[in-house]
Amino acid sequence: MDTKNLTENQFEQWVAITQSNQMQDTHPLRITVSKSDNNLYQAKIDYTATQIDSVNSYKVNSSGELEAIDFEHYPAMKVVSQSFPEIKQNQLTTNQINMWVVAVQDALFEQKGLKPVIDVVYDLETATDGNIANVKVFKIDYTSSANGGADNANKTLINEFRINSDGNLEIKDVSRETGYRIISKVYMDTSMVQ
Repeated sequence: MDTKNLTENQFEQWVAITQSNQMQDTHPLRITVSKSDNNLYQAKIDYTATQIDSVNSYKVNSSGELEAIDFEHYPAMKVVSQSFPEIKQNQLTTNQINMWVVAVQDALFEQKGLKPVIDVVYDLETATDGNIANVKVFKIDYTSSANGGADNANKTLINEFRINSDGNLEIKDVSRETGYRIISKVYMDTSMVQ
């Protein structure tokens, strides 16, 4: 694959796989893709459950390699992947599944006129059962506590997703006999969201 000429979805896939392979925790992360001044894709990673600065940043360098922040030499970047990864959608890790769900959930919020980074904070609960992964999305409403900090006042279930045995992402749909409908067939793709 020509990593110098990726589509936005391919770049997002590469970032998601690379970031998830480097993570120790399973807190859901959001990938925000944009283009740099020289028309190259770049990505910012941040948590969905808090409104804090980004966790990491990525870009493809002129050699077609994926670079991320070198935290030992900040703000320098370092090569973290030299080739596009193989993606097996029915063998994704919890972190990789969470990133896919976040991409789709953010697209659903955007369709409702909400800005996921600003207007809504949410968390995921992921459970796997054999080849099936189930993910619940909870909206978090924070309120101030008596000591001036923020207390987690309320978590509300807003969506349920699953990765089926074919590796497709499905969303719970009570109007369907099966209870679920496919919402994304390609890892990190949101083009089917409606």
